[in-house]
Formats: sequence, C-alpha cells, structure tokens
Amino acid sequence: MEHGEGIAANDSVDFQIAEVKPVRLSLHLIQKRHINSAQQKSQEEIVQALNKITHLRLDRENIGQIDNLELLGDKVTNVYLQKNKIQVIENLECLKNLTFLTLADNQIRQVEGLSHLNKLLFLDLSHNHIHDFQIDEFPESVMILNLKENPCTSLPDYRGRLIQDLEHLKILDEEEVTNAEKREAGFVVSSDEEEEVEEEEVVPVFTDGDSIGTCTSRILMHSKARTDEDLKKHMEHTTELDDYREKFELPMSSRSQTPSVRN
Repeated sequence: MEHGEGIAANDSVDFQIAEVKPVRLSLHLIQKRHINSAQQKSQEEIVQALNKITHLRLDRENIGQIDNLELLGDKVTNVYLQKNKIQVIENLECLKNLTFLTLADNQIRQVEGLSHLNKLLFLDLSHNHIHDFQIDEFPESVMILNLKENPCTSLPDYRGRLIQDLEHLKILDEEEVTNAEKREAGFVVSSDEEEEVEEEEVVPVFTDGDSIGTCTSRILMHSKARTDEDLKKHMEHTTELDDYREKFELPMSSRSQTPSVRN
C-alpha cells in the first residue's frame, strides 16, 4: 500500500459550506449602505442622516425579516429589498410616503402588509412563491404591478381579477393594460380612449405574368414593411413605459439605463 492511500480511503474530508442564517433588517445595515463613516458620527448626526434618506437600498443583504424602518424619516419614497430571503411583508406602515417598493427575488408566499400604503405606485413582487392573493391586500393606488414568476400568475382570469379591482393599474407584469381588458373588467372607456382598430394585413397580389424573382421581391418588400412597422410599435411602447418610469421616478429600462454600481 502506497503512502497516503489509507488516509484517502478512511479519512475522507467532507467539505461543506454552511448556509448563512438570514438577518433582521437593522440600523447597522442601513448605516453600512447609506451613512459614510458612521462610527465617527455622533448619535445626533446619524439621526439627521437617517432623516435625509429618500431611496433605501438594501438589496442582496441576506435579510430575512423587515424591521427597524421606523428609524427613518418621512422622506423615504423608494425602497429596494430585492434578492434577499424575506418571507413575510411586514413593518412597512411607518413609510407613509412610499411610492416605489421592490421585493423581487425573495421567499414571499403571501401578499400582506401593503394595503395601508396609499401612495404606492410601483410594486414588484416578481420571482417569489405567491400561490394566490386577496385583492384587498394590494394598495388601490398601484399603477405598475409585477407578479411575474409566481405560481399565482397561472390562476384562472389572473389578469382580469387584478384589473377589475385595481382601477389605477396601468402596467401588469411588464405589459400595458389594454382598453379591451378594461372593458372586459367592466370599466367604461370613453370614445377618445378607444383603441385604434388594427388595419387588416395587406397580402401581396401576384399576377400570372409575375416571374419568380418578381414574386420573391414583393414578398421580401412586404415582409420588411411589416417588420419595420412592428419595430416602430415596439419602440413607441418602450418609450411610453420609459415615460411612466420617468414620471414616477422609477428605474429606467435597460435600453436607456446605464449599469449601476452596488455599494
């Protein structure tokens, strides 16, 4: 037996990385991300700094529980808590002026603790574990809602339920709420809001005298025209979404946004 063979056979080492336990959202986390040289500041200076925060960014911090937000002032309008390990939506009632909230990529199973946020316009709960929801748990003020990559999106009449009860909803799961959906949900759409009737697709007409080359050319020209029209509509739609984002100070699309650097 060669030297070391017995060790390899009998004393194998099992390398396992212990899972880090989720933490509670704390003053320490807020200071780490938002207050430079907090250890060198007095308590009064820290309180003043906390009261100046408008955009609270605590993404990717292994947070398992939302707490201690009452330490912040009334100026907070945007909260970023995506990519954590949050299971319960709670302790947000102190953020009376919140207009933007993202809790995407967490472990949330239930929509709750949000109905009192009557100024909330943007809510992102995508990539969670929500199987169903109660409509009255959503703030009535919500205009942009994202529930993509949740089991609840497979429920019968999923979009209809939300559109019917959230009368201010403009964009659901990154798709604009159409007037047809509004009418189906029971809303009265005025004549000036009527959607334009799509023009019937014009099929190229070919005559017996056309050569193969001529027919091919017409087909290609027609295809290009349709592609250009589809691209134009896509750009108009993207621009409209960006207008919504700019109006409500929401993140811009990747088309117009430069990559940000995480602290």
